[in-house]
Amino acid sequence: MSDLRSCVMPTKKTMKLDAKEKSLIGITMGDPGGIGPEVILKALTSPEIRAAANYVVIGSEKVLSNISDRALTDNISVLDLDNFTVNNATIHKPLPESGKASVEYILKGLDLTLNGKMDALVTAPISKEAIKLAGFDYAGHTELLKEKTAVENVVMFMIGKGLRVAFVTTHLAVNEISGAINQENVFSTIQITATGLKTFFGIDQPKIAVCGLNPHCGDGDRFGTEERDIIIPAIERAQKMGIDCHGPLSADTVFNKALNGEFDIVVVQFHDQGAIPIKMHAFDSGVNITLGIPVIRTSPTHGTAFDIAGKGIADPGSITEAIRTAVMMAETRKHLFV
Repeated sequence: MSDLRSCVMPTKKTMKLDAKEKSLIGITMGDPGGIGPEVILKALTSPEIRAAANYVVIGSEKVLSNISDRALTDNISVLDLDNFTVNNATIHKPLPESGKASVEYILKGLDLTLNGKMDALVTAPISKEAIKLAGFDYAGHTELLKEKTAVENVVMFMIGKGLRVAFVTTHLAVNEISGAINQENVFSTIQITATGLKTFFGIDQPKIAVCGLNPHCGDGDRFGTEERDIIIPAIERAQKMGIDCHGPLSADTVFNKALNGEFDIVVVQFHDQGAIPIKMHAFDSGVNITLGIPVIRTSPTHGTAFDIAGKGIADPGSITEAIRTAVMMAETRKHLFV
């Protein structure tokens, strides 16, 4: 399958998009034993999604066809890596074979997107336990993509129902969070977020709220000094560069302000500070985006959901939004550089 675009558009011989051509979106299958294959197929039955772009699912055609072959027609094709068995896909728990296969799907998708064969990458959920069993030491997609693209700083960025959140730190034990936050990564998160909102969302001058780390932003250093020593200097540095950012603001009130339109996005200091409000507000439609890497990558905000995998009851809402967002980001970037 050397020319992916010709697989979905037989009359097209070139891999390069022109301004009028539909984007080609790659979708990695995720953990074969999770709900990824099911929600991908459900999402691709949507006429709206089908009309928006062309698609290549990177995974196992046998696993997908074992669920349903209804979606694998028209402008959708499968890049079959032939690295997994259907029997193992019916075992809905972390397996080293599943972890290895899911990482291989990501690496293939990343390679194709980096080389201009696809316009964006949507990644279905992987099991962190399974990829560890397979010998990979990644906390998640964000960390894997950062290493493989050799960039210095990346930002995990979540959106859902009008709420946007960017993370200074991601998957860390709670007792490691304070030591992992410094002026440089707070500043780089603000900067990458501002650039991403302009490039992919068309917001020329985003208004950014920055959370404190401690309760009530330390309350005059009573509950910690990270706000004074780290977060405020980073905000001031960003402001000097012309970025419209404000804070530190208390996490117990800032999300309401963002939802009321006072801010375009909230920069949070650690995982649960941002993931909880996003998943409370948009559990079935949240999208995870990686900013700072040289490709567009989105994913659903849920995990593999092994407990309901294989039952046909998984909600495709989040991955549908991830696909829709990837298409929007690809189109926005194309028009920006036309």
